[in-house]
Amino acid sequence: MFFAAHSLHRRLSIAIGTLAILVGVLGALGTFLVVRSLAAEFNTTLRDAAAHVQTGVPHRATERGERSPADDFVVQIWSEGDGEAPSRTSNANVALPRARSGFSSIDYDGEAWDVFALAAGDEYIQVAESRSMRNRNALRVAFWSLLPMLALLPLLALTIAVTVRVSLRPLERIGHRAANVDLHDLKPLEAGQAPVELRPFVESINRMIERLSVLVNAERMFIADAAHELRSPISAMQLQIDNLRNAPPEQYPERFEELRRGIVRTGALVSQLLGLARAEIGSAQRVLAEVPLPQVVTDVLADLLPLADSRGVDLGVTCLDDVTVRATETDMRVLVRNLVDNAIRYSQEGANVDVAVRREGTGVVIEVTDNGPGIAEADLPRVFDRFFRAGGHDAHGSGLGLAIAQAVAQSYRGCVTLANRRDGQRGIVARIELPRQSGASR
Repeated sequence: MFFAAHSLHRRLSIAIGTLAILVGVLGALGTFLVVRSLAAEFNTTLRDAAAHVQTGVPHRATERGERSPADDFVVQIWSEGDGEAPSRTSNANVALPRARSGFSSIDYDGEAWDVFALAAGDEYIQVAESRSMRNRNALRVAFWSLLPMLALLPLLALTIAVTVRVSLRPLERIGHRAANVDLHDLKPLEAGQAPVELRPFVESINRMIERLSVLVNAERMFIADAAHELRSPISAMQLQIDNLRNAPPEQYPERFEELRRGIVRTGALVSQLLGLARAEIGSAQRVLAEVPLPQVVTDVLADLLPLADSRGVDLGVTCLDDVTVRATETDMRVLVRNLVDNAIRYSQEGANVDVAVRREGTGVVIEVTDNGPGIAEADLPRVFDRFFRAGGHDAHGSGLGLAIAQAVAQSYRGCVTLANRRDGQRGIVARIELPRQSGASR
């Protein structure tokens, strides 16, 4: 609907258009009144000239050098038998020569005159007007015609300013509301009350507020979970210190070993918390390069081979395509290491963990397959949640490895998926999908 109240464009168009029409009508009315007044003056001049011609009484002669408006308009009539001078004239002070019939221009006393002459029976009538009088009259008409418009311009400017201010008031309300948005007040803006032209912008702000709200809530949960996770090992270390203080000297080695293991676990948890934070910051400070994945996988497997041997897990490679991705080598190592480490820790003694790197279309796939106990289907949607441990396994883990891997993969426009094996064997297939050339995303 054109007259929609919530359309800024239509509201301004209607208001300013109506105002312009009103000012135009008032200006035209004023111009009409002015021109009619000037026409009355012209009619008076014509009437006086006609009266003088009719009576045959010329105007009173003026002194030399003095000139009146009547000297700029002359009616002359030649009767039969008249010579060069007409027998009747409206102004005896102006003796114009006889011109040819019709319209013509003549010069008299250094001035141009516009003349119209015609023969009427035995008489010859000539009407003349000075060019300077015509120019003065044109200027007078233009000035007095423009005067009403000039008088209305201040009113027009004031009314436009008020109209624009009133029409833009919704912008001020939206701007004030947006300025009050902070971490403690993440309510969306009211898009329904905004002008039609601003609704896409307001909706985009609301989407940003929603994303910010999700991020803030996630960070609050992360802080709460981290505080909860750190409370237990710190409390345990405090208890171990108290036990050490009261223990006999022969138990010192055992107590110190327990304390050392607690410190190692706490350090690993803090390190993983920092790794997750770095993975979620983004890629603004990353220096990207072409990273060969076969070399990264080989180095990671070499680092984790002692852990696999200690747990009796057969660690190997099934496929290594020669592919590279544009990333940082550190991120790729973290991504592969977390999944392989997770597979080793979840697998039982005598299990197999196989790693494969394949090129698929325009992307790269890294698969880590194990034949461990698998994960309950109900737990699969939550395996990437922070501090989540599927089915009570890996009691010594922090529950952050998969969350870190997913954060790193998503920062490169990739993803990590986990699924139970479908080939008739127990175990998990962890799949990393990465584009080869897209680089890192913010």
